[in-house]
Amino acid sequence: MARRLMSVLGVTIVAVLVWTAGSALAAPGARLKQFKVPTADSQPRAITNGPDGNRWFTEGTEFTGAPAKIARITPSGVITEFAPGVSDGCSNCILSDIASGPAGVLYATSNDPTLIRFDVNTGTFQPPVQMPNTSALGGTLAISGDDVWVTDFNNDVVWRYSIAIGQFSSFAASNPSDVAVDAAGNAWFSEPDTSSLGRIDAVTGVVTRTPTIDGSTTVASRAVAVATDGQIWFTARFAPQAVGRLDPASGSVTLFVLTSDPGPQGIAASPNGTVWFTQETKGNIANITNAGVLTESKVVKGSGPSGVTVDGNAQPWYTMMSADRIGTLQ
Repeated sequence: MARRLMSVLGVTIVAVLVWTAGSALAAPGARLKQFKVPTADSQPRAITNGPDGNRWFTEGTEFTGAPAKIARITPSGVITEFAPGVSDGCSNCILSDIASGPAGVLYATSNDPTLIRFDVNTGTFQPPVQMPNTSALGGTLAISGDDVWVTDFNNDVVWRYSIAIGQFSSFAASNPSDVAVDAAGNAWFSEPDTSSLGRIDAVTGVVTRTPTIDGSTTVASRAVAVATDGQIWFTARFAPQAVGRLDPASGSVTLFVLTSDPGPQGIAASPNGTVWFTQETKGNIANITNAGVLTESKVVKGSGPSGVTVDGNAQPWYTMMSADRIGTLQ
């Protein structure tokens, strides 16, 4: 936490705005539905699409006494919680990210050096996977085939865990924040400290970096998502706040600067080619197109949106960390 705070405070504020996205309300007929998480002070954080057609999310409990849990929410809003124990890889842990892997198994990370595994088919936890370093801090996850990619800012690496052979390999990264995987299996990760996006070639392991710069404006990337057309999207929380897009073919970066301190946080690709991202400070989610057209949902004050995912019908689901709720725009 101290390193992350130092990283945040060390960012230089850039005063020049590249471009300001115009915004509109969500499409007529779209309705925000909210579902209360059964556990009080649960702090729902990350959310993903499960292999069973439901959404699965973590309950982080970083500053509360509520137990760490993962939970399932059905399309109709029914929530069921599952609490991992010490034998499951959680010793008073704080859960962070969650992702769906092969064979119906979910993987979750925490501040313990383990990968927590949950079998959706049986509704039970599997034996955890021990990280290769006892100081490893599992951050965010991305899974492609048999590869599980994990950020670890404690050790300045991105880990790749091969499910097939049960082994880890590491790739140097400066305080990596998030990771996503493209269609070819390559991992893309954000480096706020270096104001760049990194790419790990899944075949060769070669790491390359692209500065997140558009003209004279540089931003510190945070969350990362790969759109259906292969474009790499990211949020930038500081200096200035923005949503950005990297074209892997040309290496060009386009920034859409956000005004009024909305607090862009999580980001996820939609099947229709756009992306959705949460606005933690403002209290809503927003959709953005390649042209930079911004559409926002209803604001829920004090909700603290964090993670977001998009289902097969292009409907976003997101966690309201401060309100202990799950929201969806339908």
